Amino acid sequence: MANLRLNEDYQNYFDPKIYLEQYYEKLRAGEDEYASTGKIIKGFHDFWSTFKAPKGTDVRYLEFGGGPSIANLVFACPKVDHIVFAEYAEANRQAVKSWIAGDPDVYDWMPLIEVAVLELEQGRGIAESPVVPRTDKEKLDCVNRANELKRKIKSVVPCDVTKAPIVQLDTDDVAKPFDVVSTSLCLYVCVSSEVHYKNTVAELCKLLKPNGYLFILGFLEQTFYVLGEETFSTFPLTEKMVKDAMNEAGMQILKFVSIPILYSTEHEDGTAIYYTYCRKSAARE
Repeated sequence: MANLRLNEDYQNYFDPKIYLEQYYEKLRAGEDEYASTGKIIKGFHDFWSTFKAPKGTDVRYLEFGGGPSIANLVFACPKVDHIVFAEYAEANRQAVKSWIAGDPDVYDWMPLIEVAVLELEQGRGIAESPVVPRTDKEKLDCVNRANELKRKIKSVVPCDVTKAPIVQLDTDDVAKPFDVVSTSLCLYVCVSSEVHYKNTVAELCKLLKPNGYLFILGFLEQTFYVLGEETFSTFPLTEKMVKDAMNEAGMQILKFVSIPILYSTEHEDGTAIYYTYCRKSAARE
């Protein structure tokens, strides 16, 4: 495949604007060209709607390899107090920083926030388009969610699965483990082998508190995806690899969902979308 981009090419060839338009511009049933965004969003909602925050402490959450997207964070926001957003590519980190700062030309996340707050959390389900007009209270609920999330994102930091440590945490965060570590649409695009994948999962688990949760979402058996004019290589994970990595890291798998992809596309070749979450043993350091 000509001009196949590898993980080190994300700094120069990954365009956050194209990515967000391609994957998040059309959120509702019948609009999603890739038939995957709605499944991904429901995966986020499933985990965070069942997550029980520990009482009496600030809940700390690390998003690893978040790209330019705050989609998972929108669902996490009501359940956590302190968010660290880690991402490899500088352009992606800047996209998130610009949204937090309220820059006028950033990607508009309000449609996704409406889906999260009004349609999923308030029980409507992902609605068919066109969208029902929002009341003033509904609009305010969504604005409040956006503002709350901006306050809770405490730092935006670099990460790199080829370096140690894999996350460049700020000084205040280095010695403080997390209640939740999440990584979505990330690990299979940046690891080079099954061993590398398992080692990366183990490193993420080390960042968790005892009884902390790891959430992973991605594609199975995908070897490439297309973004604009660029084609990026991915490592073809299998369900067994994912489960073995969590088991070998000492995690208890609580849920594993695999949704077959029943269509062919020129944009990606995965066989399924999966998400899973697991819990770290209280006895494991």
